[in-house]
Amino acid sequence: MKNFALFASSVFRPTAGHVYTELGGELAILNSETGVYFGLDPVGARVWGLILEFRTVREIREVLLEEYEVTCPQLEADLLTLFSDLLSKGLIEIAPPDAKERALAAARSESQGA
Repeated sequence: MKNFALFASSVFRPTAGHVYTELGGELAILNSETGVYFGLDPVGARVWGLILEFRTVREIREVLLEEYEVTCPQLEADLLTLFSDLLSKGLIEIAPPDAKERALAAARSESQGA
């Protein structure tokens, strides 16, 4: 990914089979296929949380611009790097258009069955 505008409207999701947990504001992600752990700093952990909400990359940028003191060009460059890294390590994938609705339906089903 080299141009923010090309993927700003994209929505990503974690790929299946990975385990992740917050550790002191940071995030540890275990690639269950390789057994390799990946760490994200607090800002990366915040991005991961926004990915879990099925936000577009543009929406993630807007949230982070409000929460952190960073220029828009710097944040866009940092997001390009982070998303490229997560994609290249197989930790995220582009979410299908109905992914958010399916995840909400699954959560409702689980809460009714519990």
